[in-house]
Amino acid sequence: MRMKDRLVDQAKKLTSSGVVVRVVSNDRVMRLATGVMDAKNRLRAARERAAEAWDILLNGHALPNIDPALDDEAGVHVATPSRAAARQPAAGGAGGAGLSVVEETASSDAPRERGGLASRPHVNGVGANGAGPNGAGTYVAAAAEQKLATQMAARTSLSRIGGRDVFEKAYKFMTADNARAMGVYPFFRPLDFNNGPEAQLEGRTVVMLGSNNYLGLTTHPKVREAARNAIDKYGTSMTGSRLVNGSMRLHNELEQKLAAFHGKEAGLVFTTGYQVNIATISALLSNKRSVAMIDKDDHASIYDGVRLAQAAGARMVRYKHSDPAALDSALSEIADTEGALVITDGVFSAQGEIASLPGIVEVVKKHKARLLVDDAHALGVIGPGGRGTAAHFGLEKEVDLIGGTFSKSLASIGGWLVGERKVLDYIQHFAYSFLFAASAAPPCVAAAMASLEVMQEEPWRQEKLRENFTYMRTELQRLGFELGKTETAVIPIYIRDDLKTVMMWKSLLDDYSLYVNPFITPGVPPKQQVLRTSYMATHERKHLDHALEAFEKVGKKFGVI
Repeated sequence: MRMKDRLVDQAKKLTSSGVVVRVVSNDRVMRLATGVMDAKNRLRAARERAAEAWDILLNGHALPNIDPALDDEAGVHVATPSRAAARQPAAGGAGGAGLSVVEETASSDAPRERGGLASRPHVNGVGANGAGPNGAGTYVAAAAEQKLATQMAARTSLSRIGGRDVFEKAYKFMTADNARAMGVYPFFRPLDFNNGPEAQLEGRTVVMLGSNNYLGLTTHPKVREAARNAIDKYGTSMTGSRLVNGSMRLHNELEQKLAAFHGKEAGLVFTTGYQVNIATISALLSNKRSVAMIDKDDHASIYDGVRLAQAAGARMVRYKHSDPAALDSALSEIADTEGALVITDGVFSAQGEIASLPGIVEVVKKHKARLLVDDAHALGVIGPGGRGTAAHFGLEKEVDLIGGTFSKSLASIGGWLVGERKVLDYIQHFAYSFLFAASAAPPCVAAAMASLEVMQEEPWRQEKLRENFTYMRTELQRLGFELGKTETAVIPIYIRDDLKTVMMWKSLLDDYSLYVNPFITPGVPPKQQVLRTSYMATHERKHLDHALEAFEKVGKKFGVI
Protein backbone atom coordinates (compact mmCIF):
# COMPACT_ATOMS: atom_id res chain seq x y z
CA MET A 1 0.00 0.00 0.00
CA ARG A 2 1.34 3.45 -0.95
CA MET A 3 2.11 5.98 1.74
CA LYS A 4 -0.70 8.23 0.49
CA ASP A 5 -3.23 5.39 0.71
CA ARG A 6 -2.05 4.49 4.20
CA LEU A 7 -2.43 8.09 5.35
CA VAL A 8 -5.94 8.32 3.85
CA ASP A 9 -6.89 5.03 5.50
CA GLN A 10 -5.61 6.21 8.89
CA ALA A 11 -7.44 9.52 8.48
CA LYS A 12 -10.71 7.69 7.80
CA LYS A 13 -10.25 5.51 10.86
CA LEU A 14 -9.51 8.55 13.00
CA THR A 15 -12.54 10.54 11.82
CA SER A 16 -14.84 7.55 12.41
CA SER A 17 -13.61 6.92 15.95
CA GLY A 18 -16.08 7.42 18.74
CA VAL A 19 -14.09 10.25 20.35
CA VAL A 20 -13.86 12.32 17.17
CA VAL A 21 -17.51 11.66 16.29
CA ARG A 22 -18.64 12.92 19.70
CA VAL A 23 -16.47 16.05 19.45
CA VAL A 24 -17.59 16.85 15.90
CA SER A 25 -21.26 16.40 16.73
CA ASN A 26 -20.99 18.19 20.10
CA ASP A 27 -23.82 20.67 20.37
CA ARG A 28 -21.67 23.60 21.51
CA VAL A 29 -19.13 23.05 18.76
CA MET A 30 -21.85 22.84 16.13
CA ARG A 31 -23.62 25.96 17.42
CA LEU A 32 -20.37 27.92 17.26
CA ALA A 33 -19.57 26.68 13.74
CA THR A 34 -23.12 27.31 12.57
CA GLY A 35 -23.16 30.83 13.98
CA VAL A 36 -19.91 31.78 12.28
CA MET A 37 -20.43 30.07 8.93
CA ASP A 38 -24.07 31.11 8.50
CA ALA A 39 -23.49 34.75 9.50
CA LYS A 40 -23.99 36.02 5.94
CA ASN A 41 -27.35 34.29 5.52
CA ARG A 42 -28.48 35.44 8.96
CA LEU A 43 -27.64 39.05 8.14
CA ARG A 44 -29.48 38.78 4.82
CA ALA A 45 -32.54 37.35 6.60
CA ALA A 46 -32.40 40.13 9.22
CA ARG A 47 -32.30 42.76 6.47
CA GLU A 48 -35.30 41.17 4.77
CA ARG A 49 -37.28 41.08 8.02
CA ALA A 50 -36.45 44.74 8.64
CA ALA A 51 -37.59 45.63 5.10
CA GLU A 52 -40.84 43.72 5.65
CA ALA A 53 -41.45 45.51 8.94
CA TRP A 54 -40.86 48.90 7.26
CA ASP A 55 -43.23 47.93 4.45
CA ILE A 56 -45.93 47.06 6.98
CA LEU A 57 -45.40 50.39 8.73
CA LEU A 58 -45.77 52.35 5.49
CA ASN A 59 -48.31 50.32 3.54
CA GLY A 60 -50.03 47.98 6.00
CA HIS A 61 -49.07 44.85 4.09
CA ALA A 62 -49.18 41.56 6.00
CA LEU A 63 -46.09 39.51 6.62
CA PRO A 64 -45.68 36.51 4.32
CA ASN A 65 -47.11 33.26 5.60
CA ILE A 66 -44.69 31.01 7.48
CA ASP A 67 -45.05 27.51 8.84
CA PRO A 68 -46.52 28.07 12.32
CA ALA A 69 -45.88 24.50 13.39
CA LEU A 70 -42.15 25.17 13.42
CA ASP A 71 -42.14 28.82 14.45
CA ASP A 72 -41.59 29.40 18.15
CA GLU A 73 -42.62 33.04 17.77
CA ALA A 74 -46.09 32.08 16.55
CA GLY A 75 -48.39 31.99 19.56
CA VAL A 76 -49.29 28.79 21.36
CA HIS A 77 -52.19 29.10 23.76
CA VAL A 78 -51.58 27.82 27.29
CA ALA A 79 -53.88 27.79 30.28
CA THR A 80 -53.85 30.96 32.36
CA PRO A 81 -52.38 30.60 35.89
CA SER A 82 -55.77 31.10 37.50
CA ARG A 83 -57.30 28.31 35.43
CA ALA A 84 -54.34 26.08 36.05
CA ALA A 85 -54.55 26.53 39.80
CA ALA A 86 -58.27 25.89 39.90
CA ARG A 87 -58.18 22.79 37.75
CA GLN A 88 -57.44 19.40 39.26
CA PRO A 89 -56.27 16.29 37.37
CA ALA A 90 -59.12 13.97 36.49
CA ALA A 91 -58.86 10.26 36.92
CA GLY A 92 -58.77 8.62 33.56
CA GLY A 93 -57.37 6.01 31.24
CA ALA A 94 -54.45 6.00 28.87
CA GLY A 95 -53.16 9.23 27.44
CA GLY A 96 -53.67 11.49 30.48
CA ALA A 97 -57.36 12.22 30.26
CA GLY A 98 -57.48 14.91 32.94
CA LEU A 99 -57.69 18.67 32.50
CA SER A 100 -54.53 19.33 34.46
CA VAL A 101 -51.89 21.73 33.16
CA VAL A 102 -48.51 20.10 32.71
CA GLU A 103 -45.13 21.67 32.13
CA GLU A 104 -43.90 21.81 28.55
CA THR A 105 -41.63 18.81 28.01
CA ALA A 106 -39.18 17.92 25.31
CA SER A 107 -41.59 15.44 23.81
CA SER A 108 -44.35 18.03 23.52
CA ASP A 109 -42.40 19.66 20.71
CA ALA A 110 -41.67 16.30 19.13
CA PRO A 111 -41.27 15.97 15.37
CA ARG A 112 -44.09 15.72 12.95
CA GLU A 113 -44.12 14.36 9.43
CA ARG A 114 -43.67 17.44 7.37
CA GLY A 115 -42.58 18.59 3.98
CA GLY A 116 -38.93 19.17 3.16
CA LEU A 117 -36.10 17.06 4.50
CA ALA A 118 -37.93 14.99 7.05
CA SER A 119 -38.35 11.32 6.43
CA ARG A 120 -36.87 8.78 4.03
CA PRO A 121 -33.29 7.49 3.90
CA HIS A 122 -30.84 7.73 1.01
CA VAL A 123 -27.21 6.70 1.31
CA ASN A 124 -24.47 6.27 -1.19
CA GLY A 125 -24.72 8.66 -4.10
CA VAL A 126 -21.43 10.12 -5.31
CA GLY A 127 -19.70 9.23 -2.07
CA ALA A 128 -19.72 5.58 -3.06
CA ASN A 129 -17.37 6.45 -5.90
CA GLY A 130 -14.76 7.89 -3.63
CA ALA A 131 -15.82 11.37 -2.63
CA GLY A 132 -17.29 10.20 0.67
CA PRO A 133 -17.30 7.14 2.92
CA ASN A 134 -16.28 3.80 1.49
CA GLY A 135 -17.10 0.73 3.56
CA ALA A 136 -18.86 0.07 6.87
CA GLY A 137 -18.09 2.33 9.79
CA THR A 138 -16.15 5.06 7.93
CA TYR A 139 -17.28 8.67 7.69
CA VAL A 140 -16.39 11.85 5.93
CA ALA A 141 -13.75 14.14 7.36
CA ALA A 142 -14.63 16.37 10.29
CA ALA A 143 -14.30 19.60 8.30
CA ALA A 144 -16.69 18.32 5.63
CA GLU A 145 -19.17 17.28 8.31
CA GLN A 146 -19.06 20.75 9.85
CA LYS A 147 -19.68 22.27 6.42
CA LEU A 148 -22.68 20.01 5.91
CA ALA A 149 -24.07 20.83 9.36
CA THR A 150 -23.73 24.54 8.63
CA GLN A 151 -25.53 24.14 5.31
CA MET A 152 -28.31 22.21 7.01
CA ALA A 153 -28.75 25.06 9.49
CA ALA A 154 -28.81 27.63 6.65
CA ARG A 155 -31.83 26.13 4.86
CA THR A 156 -34.46 28.25 6.55
CA SER A 157 -32.69 31.51 5.71
CA LEU A 158 -32.17 30.24 2.14
CA SER A 159 -35.92 29.85 1.68
CA ARG A 160 -36.39 33.58 2.26
CA ILE A 161 -34.31 34.60 -0.76
CA GLY A 162 -36.41 36.52 -3.25
CA GLY A 163 -35.98 38.62 -6.36
CA ARG A 164 -36.79 38.74 -10.04
CA ASP A 165 -35.95 35.08 -10.56
CA VAL A 166 -37.99 32.74 -8.35
CA PHE A 167 -35.51 29.95 -9.18
CA GLU A 168 -32.64 31.81 -7.49
CA LYS A 169 -33.10 30.02 -4.18
CA ALA A 170 -33.15 26.66 -5.98
CA TYR A 171 -29.78 27.32 -7.61
CA LYS A 172 -28.28 28.30 -4.26
CA PHE A 173 -29.60 25.19 -2.51
CA MET A 174 -26.51 22.98 -2.34
CA THR A 175 -27.09 20.98 0.86
CA ALA A 176 -28.66 17.96 -0.80
CA ASP A 177 -26.08 17.81 -3.61
CA ASN A 178 -23.20 18.08 -1.15
CA ALA A 179 -24.70 15.48 1.16
CA ARG A 180 -25.11 13.09 -1.78
CA ALA A 181 -21.49 13.66 -2.77
CA MET A 182 -20.38 12.97 0.80
CA GLY A 183 -22.49 9.81 1.01
CA VAL A 184 -24.63 11.01 3.93
CA TYR A 185 -27.87 12.03 2.22
CA PRO A 186 -30.62 10.14 4.09
CA PHE A 187 -33.76 10.89 2.06
CA PHE A 188 -35.75 9.67 -0.95
CA ARG A 189 -33.88 6.36 -1.05
CA PRO A 190 -35.50 4.01 -3.61
CA LEU A 191 -36.13 0.45 -2.43
CA ASP A 192 -35.91 -2.49 -4.80
CA PHE A 193 -39.00 -3.85 -3.09
CA ASN A 194 -40.59 -3.83 0.35
CA ASN A 195 -41.98 -7.10 1.65
CA GLY A 196 -43.12 -5.87 5.06
CA PRO A 197 -40.72 -6.61 7.94
CA GLU A 198 -37.85 -6.89 5.47
CA ALA A 199 -37.03 -4.86 2.37
CA GLN A 200 -34.41 -5.00 -0.34
CA LEU A 201 -32.11 -2.02 -0.87
CA GLU A 202 -29.60 -2.18 -3.71
CA GLY A 203 -29.63 -5.95 -3.68
CA ARG A 204 -29.22 -6.47 0.08
CA THR A 205 -31.84 -7.32 2.67
CA VAL A 206 -32.57 -4.79 5.41
CA VAL A 207 -34.84 -5.00 8.45
CA MET A 208 -37.58 -2.43 7.90
CA LEU A 209 -38.32 -0.22 10.92
CA GLY A 210 -39.42 2.75 8.84
CA SER A 211 -42.81 1.73 7.47
CA ASN A 212 -46.38 2.53 8.53
CA ASN A 213 -47.59 -0.88 7.35
CA TYR A 214 -48.73 -1.55 10.90
CA LEU A 215 -50.79 -4.69 10.30
CA GLY A 216 -48.55 -6.01 7.53
CA LEU A 217 -51.38 -6.15 4.99
CA THR A 218 -49.66 -4.75 1.89
CA THR A 219 -48.72 -8.26 0.78
CA HIS A 220 -51.74 -10.13 2.17
CA PRO A 221 -53.16 -12.55 -0.47
CA LYS A 222 -56.72 -11.30 -0.05
CA VAL A 223 -55.68 -7.66 -0.44
CA ARG A 224 -53.60 -8.38 -3.53
CA GLU A 225 -56.41 -10.41 -5.08
CA ALA A 226 -58.94 -7.63 -4.44
CA ALA A 227 -56.73 -5.09 -6.22
CA ARG A 228 -56.18 -7.42 -9.20
CA ASN A 229 -59.90 -8.16 -9.52
CA ALA A 230 -60.72 -4.45 -9.41
CA ILE A 231 -58.32 -3.77 -12.27
CA ASP A 232 -59.86 -6.59 -14.29
CA LYS A 233 -63.40 -5.30 -13.67
CA TYR A 234 -63.01 -1.50 -13.56
CA GLY A 235 -59.62 -0.73 -15.10
CA THR A 236 -56.85 1.29 -13.51
CA SER A 237 -58.60 4.67 -13.08
CA MET A 238 -61.93 6.47 -13.33
CA THR A 239 -60.16 9.42 -15.08
CA GLY A 240 -62.42 11.97 -13.45
CA SER A 241 -63.60 13.51 -10.19
CA ARG A 242 -66.22 12.09 -7.86
CA LEU A 243 -68.46 14.99 -8.89
CA VAL A 244 -68.79 13.93 -12.53
CA ASN A 245 -67.73 10.51 -13.77
CA GLY A 246 -65.45 9.31 -10.96
CA SER A 247 -67.95 7.83 -8.50
CA MET A 248 -68.80 4.15 -8.61
CA ARG A 249 -70.57 1.65 -6.40
CA LEU A 250 -67.23 0.47 -5.07
CA HIS A 251 -66.65 3.91 -3.47
CA ASN A 252 -70.12 3.89 -1.91
CA GLU A 253 -69.69 0.36 -0.58
CA LEU A 254 -66.46 1.25 1.20
CA GLU A 255 -68.01 4.44 2.59
CA GLN A 256 -70.86 2.45 4.11
CA LYS A 257 -68.46 -0.11 5.63
CA LEU A 258 -66.24 2.56 7.15
CA ALA A 259 -69.25 4.34 8.66
CA ALA A 260 -70.56 1.11 10.16
CA PHE A 261 -67.10 0.19 11.47
CA HIS A 262 -66.93 3.47 13.41
CA GLY A 263 -70.59 3.62 14.39
CA LYS A 264 -71.24 6.75 12.33
CA GLU A 265 -74.07 7.70 10.01
CA ALA A 266 -72.06 8.17 6.81
CA GLY A 267 -68.62 7.95 5.25
CA LEU A 268 -66.72 9.69 2.47
CA VAL A 269 -63.77 8.30 0.48
CA PHE A 270 -61.01 10.64 -0.74
CA THR A 271 -58.14 10.21 -3.17
CA THR A 272 -55.46 10.70 -0.49
CA GLY A 273 -55.32 10.96 3.26
CA TYR A 274 -53.71 14.41 3.00
CA GLN A 275 -56.71 15.56 1.00
CA VAL A 276 -59.09 14.62 3.83
CA ASN A 277 -57.83 17.39 6.10
CA ILE A 278 -57.36 19.97 3.36
CA ALA A 279 -60.90 19.46 2.07
CA THR A 280 -62.71 19.07 5.39
CA ILE A 281 -61.11 22.02 7.19
CA SER A 282 -61.31 24.47 4.29
CA ALA A 283 -64.95 23.58 3.59
CA LEU A 284 -66.15 23.92 7.18
CA LEU A 285 -64.10 27.00 8.13
CA SER A 286 -65.04 29.20 5.21
CA ASN A 287 -65.58 32.68 6.65
CA LYS A 288 -64.35 35.28 9.14
CA ARG A 289 -66.46 33.86 11.95
CA SER A 290 -64.67 30.51 11.88
CA VAL A 291 -61.79 29.45 14.15
CA ALA A 292 -59.47 26.48 13.67
CA MET A 293 -58.42 25.38 17.15
CA ILE A 294 -55.49 23.03 16.62
CA ASP A 295 -52.95 21.14 18.70
CA LYS A 296 -49.51 22.67 18.28
CA ASP A 297 -48.11 19.33 17.06
CA ASP A 298 -50.84 18.49 14.54
CA HIS A 299 -49.89 16.94 11.21
CA ALA A 300 -48.83 19.03 8.20
CA SER A 301 -52.06 18.27 6.35
CA ILE A 302 -54.04 19.90 9.15
CA TYR A 303 -51.91 23.03 8.97
CA ASP A 304 -52.34 23.17 5.21
CA GLY A 305 -56.11 22.79 5.56
CA VAL A 306 -56.09 25.68 8.02
CA ARG A 307 -54.08 27.83 5.58
CA LEU A 308 -56.80 27.35 2.97
CA ALA A 309 -59.42 28.30 5.56
CA GLN A 310 -57.42 31.41 6.49
CA ALA A 311 -57.56 32.50 2.85
CA ALA A 312 -61.36 32.66 3.29
CA GLY A 313 -61.04 34.70 6.48
CA ALA A 314 -60.95 32.05 9.18
CA ARG A 315 -58.35 32.36 11.90
CA MET A 316 -56.11 29.84 13.61
CA VAL A 317 -55.44 29.37 17.32
CA ARG A 318 -52.87 26.81 18.45
CA TYR A 319 -53.14 25.31 21.92
CA LYS A 320 -50.40 23.69 23.96
CA HIS A 321 -49.74 20.12 22.88
CA SER A 322 -52.29 17.62 24.20
CA ASP A 323 -53.39 20.00 26.97
CA PRO A 324 -57.16 20.23 27.54
CA ALA A 325 -56.71 23.08 30.04
CA ALA A 326 -54.97 25.19 27.39
CA LEU A 327 -57.76 24.34 24.93
CA ASP A 328 -60.34 25.39 27.53
CA SER A 329 -58.59 28.71 27.99
CA ALA A 330 -58.35 29.29 24.22
CA LEU A 331 -62.02 28.47 23.59
CA SER A 332 -63.03 30.80 26.43
CA GLU A 333 -61.54 33.71 24.52
CA ILE A 334 -63.32 33.35 21.17
CA ALA A 335 -66.22 35.66 20.45
CA ASP A 336 -69.83 34.55 20.86
CA THR A 337 -70.31 35.08 17.13
CA GLU A 338 -67.46 32.71 16.21
CA GLY A 339 -67.64 28.97 15.71
CA ALA A 340 -64.69 26.70 16.49
CA LEU A 341 -63.56 23.40 15.01
CA VAL A 342 -61.09 21.67 17.33
CA ILE A 343 -58.68 19.46 15.38
CA THR A 344 -56.23 16.97 16.83
CA ASP A 345 -54.27 13.94 15.77
CA GLY A 346 -55.53 10.82 17.53
CA VAL A 347 -52.04 9.33 17.58
CA PHE A 348 -49.33 11.88 16.88
CA SER A 349 -47.43 10.65 13.87
CA ALA A 350 -43.87 11.13 15.08
CA GLN A 351 -44.23 10.89 18.86
CA GLY A 352 -46.48 7.83 18.98
CA GLU A 353 -48.39 9.62 21.75
CA ILE A 354 -52.17 9.26 22.13
CA ALA A 355 -54.13 12.50 22.38
CA SER A 356 -55.76 13.36 25.72
CA LEU A 357 -59.14 12.82 24.13
CA PRO A 358 -61.37 12.51 27.23
CA GLY A 359 -60.29 15.94 28.45
CA ILE A 360 -60.52 17.41 24.96
CA VAL A 361 -64.05 16.06 24.47
CA GLU A 362 -65.16 17.51 27.81
CA VAL A 363 -63.85 20.95 26.88
CA VAL A 364 -65.32 20.83 23.36
CA LYS A 365 -68.76 19.98 24.74
CA LYS A 366 -68.48 22.71 27.39
CA HIS A 367 -67.89 25.37 24.73
CA LYS A 368 -70.30 23.92 22.14
CA ALA A 369 -67.50 23.55 19.59
CA ARG A 370 -67.03 20.70 17.11
CA LEU A 371 -64.27 18.09 17.06
CA LEU A 372 -62.31 16.45 14.22
CA VAL A 373 -59.87 13.65 15.06
CA ASP A 374 -57.25 12.56 12.51
CA ASP A 375 -56.82 8.83 13.14
CA ALA A 376 -54.26 8.09 10.41
CA HIS A 377 -51.87 6.39 12.87
CA ALA A 378 -54.56 5.02 15.19
CA LEU A 379 -56.71 2.91 12.87
CA GLY A 380 -55.75 -0.73 13.28
CA VAL A 381 -53.36 0.14 16.12
CA ILE A 382 -55.44 1.12 19.16
CA GLY A 383 -59.02 0.72 20.30
CA PRO A 384 -61.25 -2.37 20.32
CA GLY A 385 -60.95 -4.07 16.94
CA GLY A 386 -58.50 -1.35 15.84
CA ARG A 387 -61.24 1.27 15.69
CA GLY A 388 -58.92 4.08 16.75
CA THR A 389 -58.62 6.77 19.37
CA ALA A 390 -62.27 7.51 20.10
CA ALA A 391 -62.99 3.79 20.54
CA HIS A 392 -59.86 3.46 22.71
CA PHE A 393 -61.50 5.84 25.20
CA GLY A 394 -65.12 4.77 24.54
CA LEU A 395 -65.93 8.17 23.03
CA GLU A 396 -67.00 7.31 19.47
CA LYS A 397 -70.39 9.01 19.90
CA GLU A 398 -68.77 12.16 21.32
CA VAL A 399 -66.41 12.84 18.41
CA ASP A 400 -68.08 14.66 15.52
CA LEU A 401 -65.73 13.70 12.68
CA ILE A 402 -63.07 10.99 12.39
CA GLY A 403 -60.76 10.85 9.40
CA GLY A 404 -57.67 9.06 8.23
CA THR A 405 -55.75 7.47 5.41
CA PHE A 406 -55.62 4.13 3.63
CA SER A 407 -51.82 4.30 3.45
CA LYS A 408 -51.11 2.89 6.92
CA SER A 409 -53.11 -0.05 8.26
CA LEU A 410 -55.36 -0.25 5.20
CA ALA A 411 -52.42 -1.00 2.90
CA SER A 412 -53.48 1.27 0.04
CA ILE A 413 -53.65 4.91 -1.09
CA GLY A 414 -56.62 7.11 -0.29
CA GLY A 415 -58.45 8.71 2.61
CA TRP A 416 -61.67 8.48 4.60
CA LEU A 417 -63.95 10.59 6.76
CA VAL A 418 -66.94 9.48 8.85
CA GLY A 419 -69.62 11.51 10.65
CA GLU A 420 -73.12 12.90 10.15
CA ARG A 421 -74.54 12.49 6.67
CA LYS A 422 -75.50 16.17 6.27
CA VAL A 423 -72.03 17.35 7.28
CA LEU A 424 -70.28 15.01 4.85
CA ASP A 425 -72.75 15.95 2.13
CA TYR A 426 -71.85 19.61 2.63
CA ILE A 427 -68.11 18.86 2.50
CA GLN A 428 -68.34 16.95 -0.77
CA HIS A 429 -70.24 19.82 -2.36
CA PHE A 430 -68.14 22.71 -1.03
CA ALA A 431 -64.55 21.44 -0.77
CA TYR A 432 -62.72 22.37 -3.97
CA SER A 433 -59.89 19.96 -3.24
CA PHE A 434 -62.48 17.16 -3.27
CA LEU A 435 -64.67 18.44 -6.08
CA PHE A 436 -61.86 18.92 -8.58
CA ALA A 437 -59.55 16.01 -7.72
CA ALA A 438 -59.60 12.73 -9.62
CA SER A 439 -61.34 10.00 -7.63
CA ALA A 440 -59.53 7.19 -5.84
CA ALA A 441 -58.53 4.47 -8.31
CA PRO A 442 -60.53 1.20 -8.27
CA PRO A 443 -57.62 -1.08 -7.19
CA CYS A 444 -56.82 1.30 -4.31
CA VAL A 445 -60.41 1.32 -3.09
CA ALA A 446 -60.71 -2.44 -3.41
CA ALA A 447 -57.43 -3.03 -1.55
CA ALA A 448 -58.51 -0.74 1.30
CA MET A 449 -61.87 -2.51 1.58
CA ALA A 450 -60.19 -5.91 1.66
CA SER A 451 -57.77 -4.67 4.33
CA LEU A 452 -60.66 -3.44 6.47
CA GLU A 453 -62.20 -6.89 6.21
CA VAL A 454 -58.96 -8.71 7.04
CA MET A 455 -58.42 -6.44 10.04
CA GLN A 456 -61.74 -7.66 11.46
CA GLU A 457 -61.25 -11.29 10.41
CA GLU A 458 -57.73 -11.57 11.86
CA PRO A 459 -57.71 -9.78 15.24
CA TRP A 460 -54.41 -11.47 16.10
CA ARG A 461 -52.66 -8.86 13.98
CA GLN A 462 -53.51 -6.00 16.32
CA GLU A 463 -52.58 -8.15 19.33
CA LYS A 464 -49.23 -9.09 17.78
CA LEU A 465 -48.55 -5.48 16.86
CA ARG A 466 -49.14 -4.40 20.47
CA GLU A 467 -46.87 -7.18 21.71
CA ASN A 468 -44.09 -6.08 19.33
CA PHE A 469 -44.13 -2.36 20.07
CA THR A 470 -44.46 -2.95 23.82
CA TYR A 471 -41.41 -5.22 23.74
CA MET A 472 -39.37 -2.66 21.79
CA ARG A 473 -40.42 0.25 23.98
CA THR A 474 -39.50 -1.65 27.14
CA GLU A 475 -36.12 -2.81 25.82
CA LEU A 476 -35.12 0.54 24.33
CA GLN A 477 -35.91 2.26 27.61
CA ARG A 478 -33.87 -0.38 29.45
CA LEU A 479 -30.90 0.42 27.20
CA GLY A 480 -31.19 4.08 28.21
CA PHE A 481 -32.72 5.70 25.11
CA GLU A 482 -35.07 8.68 25.44
CA LEU A 483 -38.42 7.81 23.86
CA GLY A 484 -40.79 10.57 24.95
CA LYS A 485 -44.40 9.61 25.70
CA THR A 486 -44.92 6.99 23.02
CA GLU A 487 -47.75 4.53 23.63
CA THR A 488 -48.18 3.02 20.17
CA ALA A 489 -46.39 1.46 17.19
CA VAL A 490 -44.41 4.66 16.53
CA ILE A 491 -41.36 4.85 18.79
CA PRO A 492 -39.11 7.93 18.40
CA ILE A 493 -35.53 7.76 19.65
CA TYR A 494 -34.49 11.29 20.59
CA ILE A 495 -31.02 12.30 19.43
CA ARG A 496 -31.51 16.11 19.53
CA ASP A 497 -28.76 16.91 17.01
CA ASP A 498 -28.99 17.05 13.19
CA LEU A 499 -25.56 15.68 12.31
CA LYS A 500 -25.50 13.00 14.96
CA THR A 501 -28.98 11.84 13.88
CA VAL A 502 -27.84 11.45 10.26
CA MET A 503 -24.60 9.73 11.24
CA MET A 504 -26.40 7.25 13.50
CA TRP A 505 -28.91 6.55 10.73
CA LYS A 506 -26.04 5.83 8.35
CA SER A 507 -24.26 3.52 10.78
CA LEU A 508 -27.46 1.57 11.46
CA LEU A 509 -28.04 1.11 7.73
CA ASP A 510 -24.47 0.52 6.56
CA ASP A 511 -23.19 -1.57 9.46
CA TYR A 512 -26.33 -3.41 10.61
CA SER A 513 -28.74 -3.33 7.63
CA LEU A 514 -31.36 -1.60 9.76
CA TYR A 515 -33.68 0.88 8.04
CA VAL A 516 -35.05 3.72 10.20
CA ASN A 517 -36.16 7.28 9.43
CA PRO A 518 -34.05 10.29 10.52
CA PHE A 519 -36.12 13.40 11.30
CA ILE A 520 -33.97 16.55 11.31
CA THR A 521 -34.54 20.31 11.09
CA PRO A 522 -36.32 22.06 9.48
CA GLY A 523 -38.65 19.04 9.39
CA VAL A 524 -38.63 19.14 13.19
CA PRO A 525 -38.05 21.99 15.66
CA PRO A 526 -34.50 22.54 16.95
CA LYS A 527 -33.39 20.00 19.56
CA GLN A 528 -36.20 17.60 18.61
CA GLN A 529 -34.25 15.48 16.11
CA VAL A 530 -35.14 11.79 16.28
CA LEU A 531 -34.67 8.43 14.69
CA ARG A 532 -38.29 7.48 14.09
CA THR A 533 -38.98 3.76 14.29
CA SER A 534 -42.29 2.01 13.63
CA TYR A 535 -43.37 -1.58 14.01
CA MET A 536 -45.59 -4.15 12.32
CA ALA A 537 -47.62 -7.15 13.32
CA THR A 538 -45.45 -9.22 10.96
CA HIS A 539 -42.13 -8.41 12.64
CA GLU A 540 -40.66 -11.53 14.18
CA ARG A 541 -38.66 -11.55 17.41
CA LYS A 542 -35.46 -12.12 15.41
CA HIS A 543 -36.03 -8.80 13.61
CA LEU A 544 -36.59 -6.95 16.87
CA ASP A 545 -33.63 -8.47 18.67
CA HIS A 546 -31.34 -7.65 15.74
CA ALA A 547 -32.58 -4.06 15.91
CA LEU A 548 -31.96 -3.85 19.65
CA GLU A 549 -28.40 -5.11 19.23
CA ALA A 550 -27.76 -2.51 16.54
CA PHE A 551 -29.29 0.32 18.55
CA GLU A 552 -27.20 -0.55 21.59
CA LYS A 553 -23.91 -0.60 19.68
CA VAL A 554 -24.57 2.54 17.64
CA GLY A 555 -26.03 4.39 20.62
CA LYS A 556 -22.88 3.75 22.64
CA LYS A 557 -20.61 4.64 19.72
CA PHE A 558 -22.19 8.08 19.41
CA GLY A 559 -22.53 8.72 23.11
CA VAL A 560 -26.33 8.72 23.14
CA ILE A 561 -26.53 5.98 25.78
